[in-house]
This record gives sequence, C-alpha cells and structure tokens, in this order.
Amino acid sequence: MGRLFFLFALSIVSIVSLARPWIGVVAAYLVAILTPQAVWYWNFGDLRPVIWIMVPTCIGFLIALLRGDYVISRLLSSRILFLLTLWVCFVISYFVGPYTDVAGPFRFADPQWALSVFNKMFLLCLMACLVIDEARKVWILTWVVALSGAYLVYWANDQYLSGHFFGRLAGPVDVYGVGSYADENQFAMLFVVLQPFLWYLGQSVKHKWLRWSLWLIIPFTWHAVFLTGSRGGLIGLAVTLAVMAIRSKHRVLSLLLIPAFLVVYQWQAGETMKERAGTIEEYATETSAATRLEAWHAAVGMIAAHPVSGVGLASFGVAFPDFSDKKPREAHNTFFQIAAESGVVAGMMYLLLGFGSVIALWRNGKRLKTASPGGPDARLYFINEAVLCGMCGFVVCALFLSLQMAEIFFCLCALVHAVLLISRESGALELPDSTVRFVPLPAGGHPRRLPRSGLAP
Repeated sequence: MGRLFFLFALSIVSIVSLARPWIGVVAAYLVAILTPQAVWYWNFGDLRPVIWIMVPTCIGFLIALLRGDYVISRLLSSRILFLLTLWVCFVISYFVGPYTDVAGPFRFADPQWALSVFNKMFLLCLMACLVIDEARKVWILTWVVALSGAYLVYWANDQYLSGHFFGRLAGPVDVYGVGSYADENQFAMLFVVLQPFLWYLGQSVKHKWLRWSLWLIIPFTWHAVFLTGSRGGLIGLAVTLAVMAIRSKHRVLSLLLIPAFLVVYQWQAGETMKERAGTIEEYATETSAATRLEAWHAAVGMIAAHPVSGVGLASFGVAFPDFSDKKPREAHNTFFQIAAESGVVAGMMYLLLGFGSVIALWRNGKRLKTASPGGPDARLYFINEAVLCGMCGFVVCALFLSLQMAEIFFCLCALVHAVLLISRESGALELPDSTVRFVPLPAGGHPRRLPRSGLAP
C-alpha cells in the first residue's frame, strides 16, 4: 500500500513538473533533504524518486527555456560564476586527477559515482536559480526545508524513545546501509541548519498556534544534535544561536533561547555528548581531534603537490598514504577536502560561496528590515534571516566536518540567489529618498509606493 502511494505521488509530481518545473525543483529538494527512500525504505526498493522527479523537471525546464519563460540575465551574478567554476573544477579533477584511477583499501567513495551526484546537485541548483523567481516560490521552498527537517527531528527523537540505537545516532539508511545522513556529523549538520528556519518561520506566521508549534520543535532539534554526539554540530548550534540572538527583531525573546539551550543541554545532552564536548579545546591530546590535525596536514601536502587539479575527485583517502604516515581518513574540513581533491580554485570557490553568501545576506537583511518593516516584503526579510543563520551554521560545521557532498548547501545557495535577486528586482531596496515608502497591502495585492502623507499608514 505504501509503495502504491509513493508511486502515485511521484507520478503526479512528474506530470506537474513538465508544466511547472519549479514544482519539480521544490520536490527534488524535498527528496534530497527528507530522503524518503531511506526513511521508508521498505516502500521503495529499487524505486528511485530522484530520477522520477529530475527527468520530467529537466524536460519541462528546457521547454520553458526555449519558450523564453525565464530571464537568463538572472544567472549573471558572481554566485553563479562561483558555482559554475566549482563544477568545472570537479569535472577537471575527475578526468585529470592523478589518483582518480588508483585503487586501494582507503577509497571511501567511487569517483564516478561522486561525479554523477555532483552533476545532479549542480544542475538542480542552477535550475532553481532560474525557476525560483518569485517570493511565493521562495516561501514554499523555505517551508519544504523546514518541514522536511522537522520530520527528521521526529525520526531522531523517536529512535531515542524507542531505544533503537546505541552510542551515536546516525540518520536513516536503506537496506544497503546507504543514506545521505549515514554519518552522524552529516545528520547533526542538518539540524543546525534547520534551527533558524523554524525560528524565523515562527516569527513570520500570524497564527499563534502555528508559531508556537514551530518553536516547540527547536528543543527537540537540539536534542537530535545531542544524540549524534557531533562536536561540530554542537559548535554550529552555539554559533547559530548567537547569530539569531544578534539579528532577531524580537531581541529579548531570542536571547531567551541561549539559557533555554543551556538548560536543555545540562538536562538532556547525555554522557556521550558531554564527554565529547569536554574535549573540544584539547586538540593536542584528544585522539579524534588530533587525527583531524593529521588529516589537515596531509591535505596541505596534497594541495602543495597538486594545486591545479588536486589529487582527484573523491580520492582523498587513497592519496593519503603518500602524504602522511598516519591512518588515512577524510579531511574533516570541507575546504581542505575540496582543495586537496579538486585544486585551490575549487576550494576558493567554495569559500566564496559560503562566506560570500553570509556577508551578502547580512547586508541585505539590514536593508530589508529598514525598507519594509511589517510591509509586503516582511516575509522576504524572515526568509533572508533564516537562510543567513542556516548558512552560518553550515559554514561553521564545514570547518570541522567533510560536507562536500551535502545537498543542503546547494539548496541554501539557491535560496541565497533567489532572496538577493528578488529583493533587488522588487525594488524593496531601492528607496531613492525619504519621500518614498512601501505600505502593507491585503493578501494577494502587489507592492505600491506612496509618498509619505496621510495616505500611508
């Protein structure tokens, strides 16, 4: 019965995506974040939901593109240039990298498989940058991220309450043990990114019951991170909370999140999380932290030896023995991992996408806050802040974890691109003088500019 339901749902989405490619893009990110094929693996088997969605979405996108439905100039931005350059670097490192064809016991991922996954990620992200061209579509994608993550919060806490795991909790996997969150650190990163989406969407809704429902998920999100035992996730949570407290309009309410977090940590963190958290500053003596330094040292050697092509896509582990006498492992730093495997340019593009997005959203949020407090663009302001804090959390996690294949990063990049362009195109940021302002309109209305007079509330 469950399989028939998913077949029916995928068939409907496939048909709709031919006519409305943006729905296919949103559905693809729903599958990428929620990973239903791992959560309900018994209903999927060999059913591949990504293919069911991506193929008709790409066909519909090409048809719409040929009809001239999209503004190609939307792709003329530095963020798109960084994305395309990163993609090219990955492809070059796959074909030119000296270790791509080297076999060995420390090959943690197949380069051909990794390239196919990256191709899908970049293609989906670039399509999203064109088709997510209205505030309404950005709003829907934001809710998809929040609700998908919220279900996985429920899944994680359900595993804890039912006693189905021991030690550190990883995410759902299929019958072959494969899943986007099979690594505990990847699972923790998802909850770090999710937290600000719940917070700012709660602020944006009018109904109090919905607002508090979203906010009540946040403590369970913290608990989910505790269950993973991820120190990078814990640091990401702390940084995200700090940014939310600084940026939030409701300063007093947001500051209450910090003592609430400390209370929940003391009450529910558990021995595993507290023991691992206690070693964060002991990088010289703590085993796991010391191995990170060894991996970073090897990564620097790879970058120095192969600065242009890198050692090869998904080849960090197999190249490791030639640059260190320590046990091969992942870099546990996304910049080092990408720069070592695909070259310095790729590493720089990744940094520019991450930190550049944070800076751009930080400035954009201040302008939106000034331009339209409570007005028709207030919703865009809350999305801006949610994506900003989510990207901050991701960037912090990426400093300690290997997240180069985390699809949510590319989803955040698409949201960044959409928020910044829609902010500019709507005119919300173009207030030429003090005689012009935006006024709120009923639902379904369009933004208007009126002079400052008795007509403007």
